[in-house]
Amino acid sequence: MLKYDLVKNHIIVIKIGTTSITKGCDKGVNLDVITQLANTAAKLKEKNFQVVIVSSGAMGLGVAKLGREKLEEQLNQDPCESSSMTIYKQALTSIGQIELMNAYQAAHEKLGLHVGQVLVTHAGLDDTNRNETIHSTIEKMFDLNLIPVINANDTVTSSEIIYGDNDSLSARISVLLGAEKLFILSDVDGLYDKDPNKFSDAKLINEIKDIDGYVKSIAGESASGSGLGGMKSKIDAVELCMNKGIESYILKNTQIAEIPSLAFGASKDNIGTRFLSY
Repeated sequence: MLKYDLVKNHIIVIKIGTTSITKGCDKGVNLDVITQLANTAAKLKEKNFQVVIVSSGAMGLGVAKLGREKLEEQLNQDPCESSSMTIYKQALTSIGQIELMNAYQAAHEKLGLHVGQVLVTHAGLDDTNRNETIHSTIEKMFDLNLIPVINANDTVTSSEIIYGDNDSLSARISVLLGAEKLFILSDVDGLYDKDPNKFSDAKLINEIKDIDGYVKSIAGESASGSGLGGMKSKIDAVELCMNKGIESYILKNTQIAEIPSLAFGASKDNIGTRFLSY
């Protein structure tokens, strides 16, 4: 088999957050979303794109597997609410990763596709040698026609939980691989000119050419208790990509099916927010 050339081939990175991949802290994986991701990956690969999925959700799936009420009784604290659960969250992630990857593998196998898990740390991406190893590993996965499913390695370092969510990770992976586009899936439609939860006249911004002070000022924090990533972390992520020539989108998790046409170059109004590369 010919060695995969990261420069000459199209790479699409898709990031999906906890609130999108799960049905709630203790309700398990959202199989409909997983299925849509698999269908999207299949369509992209038909057009010779390589696909990378950066996925959150393992901690919540660990809670769902063991049972929220049972854990609360055993630990004397709510595993979905307590901010002092970091060390237990690491342990729960070890279970949740299995649940998450089983769901991804089952959905992709139905379409003749295979996924492989890649656990990374921000420290690893900061280290030149480990950075090159991650790059080489994903390259070899592409050679084998695998779809890398990447997550922060929460089980070995609590700093990955404290550091931030997978928005930053997806951007850094996109830059590492020289991706063509990054799609960040969220529970909101994109970036609005004001908080849509507070203002009925809030308008979705379809296209942004520059991350300036105004854009940063309207990027609020996460209203979700399940994920770490708010709009601010997403704006920081797409800014990193824009500076490296990578086009990015923030889309609602119900718009997964739109990713292939956007990846192929279609321009659609009222479908998320598109961030042009510099």
